[in-house]
Amino acid sequence: MRTEELRTAFTREQLDRYFASYVGMEGGNPGAAVWFCDSSPHPRAEPLMAPLVPHAQPRAWDDVYRDGHRDHMARWQSHQKIARIMSAARAHVLKAPLGERDWKHYFDHHLYAPYGAEFKLSLFPLPAGLINQTPWSKAFRGQPELVPKQRYLDLCRSGRRFSFIDEIRQLWRPKVVVCLGERHADDFAQAFALEDVRGTDYILQPADLPKTLRVLERDGTAWIICPALAGAAGLTSDVLLDAMGQYIAGWLQPADVPALCSGTATC
Repeated sequence: MRTEELRTAFTREQLDRYFASYVGMEGGNPGAAVWFCDSSPHPRAEPLMAPLVPHAQPRAWDDVYRDGHRDHMARWQSHQKIARIMSAARAHVLKAPLGERDWKHYFDHHLYAPYGAEFKLSLFPLPAGLINQTPWSKAFRGQPELVPKQRYLDLCRSGRRFSFIDEIRQLWRPKVVVCLGERHADDFAQAFALEDVRGTDYILQPADLPKTLRVLERDGTAWIICPALAGAAGLTSDVLLDAMGQYIAGWLQPADVPALCSGTATC
């Protein structure tokens, strides 16, 4: 995100209306059976600029997007790990062998495709880490509704952002929502209206150290609150990522993993 000082001081109402949309989400296919939810988007997210126009439709990684970002995609490690999870889930559902480089082809050509097998959203619309490590207070100088950062977080929680997330989940009804980062468990619960849902624990232990997944189910959707995709305690190894894919495959059917040529000109 570019962090030049904004000339327009946005009101709380303007920001609330803007955040109650698909802004700050990677997108893909909201009709997919699998959703991934992170706490915040990548630092390269679009800048906050006037006029604030809510995103009424989700975006996706189509061929035009991939062509424009091809030089940067090799550094997007969290998205590569999601591609690995989805490749493993796909192979398990279709009872097909999982090739060592299948995830790479999936990432390069099919991840977050318009008619693909997954959708990616974020709890909060603005990136937590800004480009060049610019302090939050400097990046949003002159924006009293965003500084301090806690005011922005409270706006998303108590305003329309979290309500919007629950609304689109009810609209699209994914089978599985993978929530990345257990330290954000309370925010996941609030955004998806899970505060009164009792969960169970599942121990993911393929060959690495065991990882605990928290599983909650309501209204035809299962939420899996899992470790983040980075850090010493995260889902970082190929073994764990493949195991995660096999686990979420238990909720899926062959129809939930559409042909890889769907939504892209590249096969």
